[in-house]
Amino acid sequence: MSRLQRLKRNPRLLFWGKALTELKTLNAIVVLFYLHRGVTFEQVFYLTLAWSVVTLIFEVPSGYLADKIGRKKTLLLGSFILAGAFSIMWFAHGFWMFILVQSLISLSYSMFSGTEEALLYDSLKELKEESKLTQYFGRLQSAKNIFKIFVPAIGAFIAKDLLESQFQILIGIEIMAIILSFIVLLFLAEPKHERSVEDYEKGIFSDSLDLIKSQPMLLRVAMNRTLFFIASILVWRAYQPMFVDFGFTAIWFGVFYVLMQASVFLISWFSEELKGWLGLRFIFVEAGWGAMLAIVVAAFSGNRWLVFFAILTSIIMENMRYAHFSDIFNCRLKSWNRATALSNLNVLKGILDIPILIFAGYLAVRGAQWVVVFAAFLCLLALVIFPIKRKDYK
Repeated sequence: MSRLQRLKRNPRLLFWGKALTELKTLNAIVVLFYLHRGVTFEQVFYLTLAWSVVTLIFEVPSGYLADKIGRKKTLLLGSFILAGAFSIMWFAHGFWMFILVQSLISLSYSMFSGTEEALLYDSLKELKEESKLTQYFGRLQSAKNIFKIFVPAIGAFIAKDLLESQFQILIGIEIMAIILSFIVLLFLAEPKHERSVEDYEKGIFSDSLDLIKSQPMLLRVAMNRTLFFIASILVWRAYQPMFVDFGFTAIWFGVFYVLMQASVFLISWFSEELKGWLGLRFIFVEAGWGAMLAIVVAAFSGNRWLVFFAILTSIIMENMRYAHFSDIFNCRLKSWNRATALSNLNVLKGILDIPILIFAGYLAVRGAQWVVVFAAFLCLLALVIFPIKRKDYK
């Protein structure tokens, strides 16, 4: 098989490698799982904070590692760490053990963050197909959802009694899927990413920072994306206790997950077509306002079905925007330091997460509704203070 033929397989291998690490068998009932294992609702937000602190520490070094030793090796390392994290989760109990688990999972995802995107773009560039990035990146994003359409729903059915043995079955399935992902990633072909001697001496990290400083719009766009993403995390952590309060059973958690993941998969897979049908202004602006208004409805409505569909709508709208940020960033970044520059932008989330999640934990004591209200405020902040402008995406 020629090198070009091997490179042509990269998008497909990345897709299935990502899909197998994103089964999320516990996700439909994950907060209930934490409560079962001795973690309080307030501490759930602090687990997410632990994730963010580790991301803050390792996001840039992992991108630098990918630029130095290769994207493929970095992805394999991330897969190995992820398998270790879920192995510990098998017996973890209590807040501090889950701090360790979340830290390892965050470390593994730091290895994936920016690296997958850089490998995909550089593969397409070597194949002279970089103009297809939005299409391929949208499909790569959809890999996160293809199994989530039905696996977490099945997980909710398996663990409907919230028994320890049921949770362990789901964790075991996760571990086997991650091992399969590692095997898939072994077949990736490492694309070229040019680096001159002068560039090398200047340093990947410092040069990527210089590039971001020279284009301040990158930070504004990254802030918009990051605030929406954090808001979606807050809604994600709060909706399960809200559903319990409204009397939804574990089966309805599964139904919600099927509807959500099927919708997110479709809008990610057809991201290029959506851009043609709706236009980038609708995707970046109107969808943003729609997500924020849906969160407001979820926070203040007393009707459980309105809350159900409002939360579903907010998640769909936020995900509709995500794949299209890739074009804005990648067309302005250099090949040889792409992973590092993307990691520098992604580290914003780690910085913002610390105060936001601490405050969210404080609000959680007063009720999940207040966490959702705070999420709506973050969306409003992104839309007003850090808007996406036409010149950013034209």
